[in-house]
Amino acid sequence: MSGIHLLYIGILAVCIVASGFFSGSETAIIGIQRERVHQLAARDRRGGKLEALLNDPDRTLSTLLIANNFVNILAASVATVLFIDLAGESWGPWIVTFLLTGVILIFGEIGPKTLAHRHPEGFSLFVAGPISRLSGLLQPISTAFTFINRSLFRLFRVKLNSGMAAVTEDDIRALAALSESSGEIEAAEREIIDALFSLADRAIREVMTPRVDIVSLAAPLTQQAVQQAVTATGHSRFPVVADTHDEILGILAVKDLLRLPPGASPIDIARLLRPPTYIPESRPVLAVLQEMRRSRFGFGVVVDEHGGVEGIATTKDVISELVGSLQDEYDPTVPSIIPAGPQRWVVDGRTDVDELESEIERELPRGDYSTVAGLFMDEAGRIPEEGDRLDVDDVILTVLLMDRRRIARLRVEI
Repeated sequence: MSGIHLLYIGILAVCIVASGFFSGSETAIIGIQRERVHQLAARDRRGGKLEALLNDPDRTLSTLLIANNFVNILAASVATVLFIDLAGESWGPWIVTFLLTGVILIFGEIGPKTLAHRHPEGFSLFVAGPISRLSGLLQPISTAFTFINRSLFRLFRVKLNSGMAAVTEDDIRALAALSESSGEIEAAEREIIDALFSLADRAIREVMTPRVDIVSLAAPLTQQAVQQAVTATGHSRFPVVADTHDEILGILAVKDLLRLPPGASPIDIARLLRPPTYIPESRPVLAVLQEMRRSRFGFGVVVDEHGGVEGIATTKDVISELVGSLQDEYDPTVPSIIPAGPQRWVVDGRTDVDELESEIERELPRGDYSTVAGLFMDEAGRIPEEGDRLDVDDVILTVLLMDRRRIARLRVEI
């Protein structure tokens, strides 16, 4: 083997290493998370160079493809000359075809791309500097190829997305599920993420305390009446009404009452009332939560399109939808769903349909309601009576207890 043959082998080895470098760079730069790149850019210069490459994806991709194809073609040319000299014109091309294909696939494609896919951050930072300099050197060529490429797209009327692909809700849900399965986050954290997206699509009427369950105080107020209400319910805020719930005079925060001396008059107590905040029943839950955070008084009166009071909403109602029911020492400890035998449950009528679906592992119909009682009334088309029974998609619902016109308790069977 002569010196020229050794030179060919050296060039061939450099080309294969370069091919792996460019292939791995492409996979790493495309695969790294954009948010992580912002963090790296704020930390050091390599991160800044990486961010610059991502900010001009057409130029970066053109640079990598031009360089990778150049070294692969050069490797094929050098290998052909080398093996024709060593094995003759009959066998040389065949040896190059099979041997070089395998070598490039293993060392120039599969190996580097697998490594870059598993360690995109480290690989990207390692190649950011060299690729950035190479991109500057090849700018005239990459610009020309990019122009030709875009011209062809325009010729065939192919629309190009000018920015990076938007991250969708499904993408984030899938990422959360993947993070849970890999142990990066806890199941409870993934559930909160799911609940947050579900909450974004819901109106405040779906999480409010309905009108029939409102505990209010009638004017004029006395300290004794307020004390009795607090003892009986454990609530810290009460709507104060004149005659009906549609005539709310204000909201009494019990802690404000502590500033008054014993025996304070109803007029003194009335001065403590805060003006009610009215919320349209169709307002998104997250928007209501933001308003409550700004006002620092997490209590609102939910009204319908005619101005009638539909219920009340508190910060606790909203947060409970995210993290589950928040119980304190004054709340009843009876669960809303109680197992009552094989494939049978006793359910509070105010139980959310989603909660029941999770418990029985069945899907139920959707409509303009959020509770199991609302589902029953929607399917029945009337105010039910105790003992009424419905078959809803092979789920048997039976009314066990009515509270006037409201379904208080049901039995669910599958």
